[in-house]
Amino acid sequence: MGTKTRIPGFEQTFREETAQLFVERARFLLWTALALYPAFWLLDITIAPQQALRFLAIRLGVCAVYLIALGAVYSRRARVLAQPVVMLGAFASAVGIAVMSAFLEGFAGNYFAGNLIVIFTIGFFIPWELAPAALLCAVIVLTDLGIHLALHGPSREMVAPLSFLLGSSVFTWLAVLSSRRTRRRDLSLRLRLERANEELKELDEAKSRFFANVTHELRTPLTLLLGPLDALLGSEKDGERAMLLQAMVTNARRLLRQVDALLDGARLESGRLRLEPQPANLGALLAELTAAAAPHAAGRGIRLTAENLDELPDSVFDLSKVEIIAANLISNAVKFTSEGGRIVVRAEVQDGQIAFEVEDDGPGIPEDQLEKIFERFHQVDSSLSRGKGGAGLGLALARELARLHGGDVTVRSQPGRGSTFRVELPREAQPAPERRRRARRREDHLAQVRLESQAAREYAARSMRDTLIADVELPRLASASLPHREPPPGAPRVLLVEDNADLRTFVAHQLSRRYRVETAADGEAGLEAARRSAPALIIADVMMPGLDGFELCRRVKADPGLALVPVILVTAKAGSEAVVEGLEVGADDYVTKPFTLRELEARIAAHLRARETERRLHERESRLAAIGQMTSSLVHDLRNPLTLLKGYADLAHALALREGEDVIAGELEQVRAASERLRRMVEEVLEFARGGAPKLAIEPVPVHRFLDKTLAPLAADLEDRGIAMDIELRLRDDLSVPFDPDRFQRVLENLLRNAREAVLAGGVDKKIFLSAWTADGSLAIRVADTGPGIPEEAARHLFEPFATGKQQGTGLGLVTVRNLVKAHGGDIRVETAAPEGGAAFTVTLPLEPAQQEPERSAARISSSSLKI
Repeated sequence: MGTKTRIPGFEQTFREETAQLFVERARFLLWTALALYPAFWLLDITIAPQQALRFLAIRLGVCAVYLIALGAVYSRRARVLAQPVVMLGAFASAVGIAVMSAFLEGFAGNYFAGNLIVIFTIGFFIPWELAPAALLCAVIVLTDLGIHLALHGPSREMVAPLSFLLGSSVFTWLAVLSSRRTRRRDLSLRLRLERANEELKELDEAKSRFFANVTHELRTPLTLLLGPLDALLGSEKDGERAMLLQAMVTNARRLLRQVDALLDGARLESGRLRLEPQPANLGALLAELTAAAAPHAAGRGIRLTAENLDELPDSVFDLSKVEIIAANLISNAVKFTSEGGRIVVRAEVQDGQIAFEVEDDGPGIPEDQLEKIFERFHQVDSSLSRGKGGAGLGLALARELARLHGGDVTVRSQPGRGSTFRVELPREAQPAPERRRRARRREDHLAQVRLESQAAREYAARSMRDTLIADVELPRLASASLPHREPPPGAPRVLLVEDNADLRTFVAHQLSRRYRVETAADGEAGLEAARRSAPALIIADVMMPGLDGFELCRRVKADPGLALVPVILVTAKAGSEAVVEGLEVGADDYVTKPFTLRELEARIAAHLRARETERRLHERESRLAAIGQMTSSLVHDLRNPLTLLKGYADLAHALALREGEDVIAGELEQVRAASERLRRMVEEVLEFARGGAPKLAIEPVPVHRFLDKTLAPLAADLEDRGIAMDIELRLRDDLSVPFDPDRFQRVLENLLRNAREAVLAGGVDKKIFLSAWTADGSLAIRVADTGPGIPEEAARHLFEPFATGKQQGTGLGLVTVRNLVKAHGGDIRVETAAPEGGAAFTVTLPLEPAQQEPERSAARISSSSLKI
């Protein structure tokens, strides 16, 4: 119902179709009514024989109306008159039935059922609009009711027939509504389908023009490549350069052959490829092609022979197009026949046709593929075809060109026993009727003419035959011996896996200046070579027969002995999807063809450098781990003698004080202080060497009492050294916080010791400030000093192990503080230039119990958590 706003011209089309359908249905219905309405007279005779003559007259009168209506719907104005005359016919039918019913039993009779038939018939057969359908049903019901009332008056018997008539009218109107919606929906779908077909046709034409334009534009630079290359090759004396030039010529001709196939296919599809028959000898043409392909077949170890070619009479055909057919078949046979195989080209004249066959003893074609091989871009075995090259256009083009002559190409084959392709052509081919689809725009037409005239001039016929059989030429670089290059001593070993022999040889030859290069022709051979001796790096093509590059990369990365070997995938597939697919299988890099050797060499060097750096880092980590283990063992062994030393020093100090030996006591005090400092250093080294998160004994601790007890001896020690300590506790007396008291006491001792050393190192006003408060659900303790502060450069490494600028200490004190605070779920912040004059450290601990983090190396806690 809402399609009129979406499809231009929908309403007009719907009205026209409805009018046409109305006329067709009206004609059918009127003829049917003309036959059936008088036939019901037999019912009249049976039920009301006394009224039979009267009823016959009524029925004949109604039939007269039908005849008038038929004349109208067959006239030139049928579309205009169809609706009025059908309504007239329906009204006449209803009047006749109502009159006959009233003459019988009135409302008590069953003849009113005839009007039910009229209502249903006109509703279901005729494509009414909603308003006329409702009007006609109302007229029929009122007519029947009015005639009965006029003759019999109202009665209880009128309820039943009136209800049936009204119900039938409602259902008929609903049926008209449903039918109208269905017809509108069907029309909408048909119009959309027609529009889609038109768009597809336009897209198809645009695609054909695109292929034609692109392939023509490709042929021009290819011509400019082949011409100069031929000239250079003819004058080149250096063997290596001549081999490279010959490889370039061969691959340029292969590219030109694929371009020509695309161009011919596009011209065939667009109807612009026409036959130009001329008298010629098919046998001579086949003999020339066979002779041209024979050396290439012999190079592959294949025997190529011809039979009965000199017995063919002259015939009329398009020489260039039949040459393409024969070249495609011979080329395929040579490519897919194994070494030591045999190919036969034979011809005959049969039943007024001229035919030739190309028979080989290659791998054959499965039965379910015999017709599919003639579809464009279809290949029987994609991996095998990939190894032999080609785009799947040759056989499709051969069949279409043969059918353009009025002939055909067929195939007989058995897997493992070879194939025979048969081409049948008429003795005298006739140009096909013109079926060219002209370009819609004048500029497109001019472009077609220009391109076709340009194509007619491109590349001489002398080189065309070389192009047609370019696929069967042997790889020039693979079959020749390029000068050997000795890689530098100790050069990394690189494995190159590439199925194209020319490209494989060329890339390997270029890389051999810097690397020891090993090559493989497919994925299986490449994987075997990698497992035999792990290379430093693997370069693999993606599209290879058998095991492709993706699967090769996947298996390499799954092999524990090869998992760290970098893999560079090389492919002609471009776009992000191809790159993502390569990286998902574990490839380290992805290079698209065509690529430059400089780019490839740069990527190889980068991955080899990265792998060497990774190897050195691994060795360094191993050495550091060994040193750390040894240091931990040594420090652990120092604990026993250090304990004895400190114990004896404490005992001697006590005895000296008792005996009044103040000088000796003073000297022993220095021994005790040095022993204590050494003990702390040993504990810090052991704590760091153990790694992992410290194990805490968390318990609720009254903070006020804890700080008073902990700070009292520390403040006394500072006072003895001439340092004043300012303590400010803004805490509730009953405040308890969950933490490990022994570990947190160590945190405070380390922070105050650092502050003491800073003040003694350069503070003018020797003072340390300690304050504590609660805020945002945390306990905060700040330690500040009047020392020289912390340089910005040193602040970046403040919490790194061994990053100390002091003359004494291990450089692990702040690391230990940070680890202990983090283990409590807290944080530590440093101010390098505090308002007090020096540096300040603020430690925060959660007021609620914090879940301890999983164990991890304390040395690896990121310094990014430090807030400066």
